[in-house]
Amino acid sequence: MQPEHARHERWLARHLPSRAHTPGGVATLEEPVGHGLNNLFILRLQNLEYLGRKLLDEQGQLGSRLTPAMLLGPLLRTRQCGNRLQMHYRTLSTDEKHQVFAQARRSNDTSIHFPFPVVDEQGQELVAPASFWNDTPQLARRLDAQERHFREHCLATLKKRLAPGAVIHDPACSTGTFIATLAQGLPDAQCLGSDVSPAMIAHARMHQRLPNLKFDIADATDSAAADSCDVLILRFLNAEVMLRQQATRLLQALSRRVRRAGVIIVFGHTPVLVAIEPEAKRLGLKVTGTIAACPDTQALFQFFILERD
Repeated sequence: MQPEHARHERWLARHLPSRAHTPGGVATLEEPVGHGLNNLFILRLQNLEYLGRKLLDEQGQLGSRLTPAMLLGPLLRTRQCGNRLQMHYRTLSTDEKHQVFAQARRSNDTSIHFPFPVVDEQGQELVAPASFWNDTPQLARRLDAQERHFREHCLATLKKRLAPGAVIHDPACSTGTFIATLAQGLPDAQCLGSDVSPAMIAHARMHQRLPNLKFDIADATDSAAADSCDVLILRFLNAEVMLRQQATRLLQALSRRVRRAGVIIVFGHTPVLVAIEPEAKRLGLKVTGTIAACPDTQALFQFFILERD
């Protein structure tokens, strides 16, 4: 994150949650065209669209967990004024924000959508350079800490539904911690982690050793390496990892690897780029989950479950 972006995010983290608005009034959030647009999200609940904005967490990171403090209110209209986006919304009290999140946790008709990819000031979509994935020790610690809630929820989800001998594939396994957690918690499953980064696979092989776990160097986009599986873990169709069009094409290609009655699980540290619901319908997949909640807090996060009949 560039210094000016970091200053903007720190200012918002301090001031946005404490803005004094009369509940039920109309307020406006202005966001410059650029990097920060990717932090805007829409929470859809009971035919209403609520505007929210991601804020820095206690560690100074823009994590995947969304809290009631990030919610602004029902979105009324959006318009672009020069190089700024204006979003008008109806204001909510703190109690109302917590109530919306509580309803979202209980509802089967809830989704979280990030309408904008990460872009620069000229509106060009940005991705992390390949060198970003080579700083393995430091990156591994940060990624592993940020994905704990994903690991716990994914393991709990799969424990309820997998038959012995099921094959789980994570085709962008990075540090290997995620697929190793599944292998340890699901000893009757066969788990495969692969990644295009030799540094990541070397790190995974060194730190994660289990009898039902294997790691390979492979490019997820390579159709020649397309072994079938019962569970496909997709945690790289995300902002800053790839372009939106590329993510959509990859979902189409990778979904073919899943066997009948199989499951695709989509999430990530950064927002999911693919419009999951329409894409799943086009691919003949049934969406049975869109969000998940941290059990010890009110935080919500994207967690899509797609089933093949």
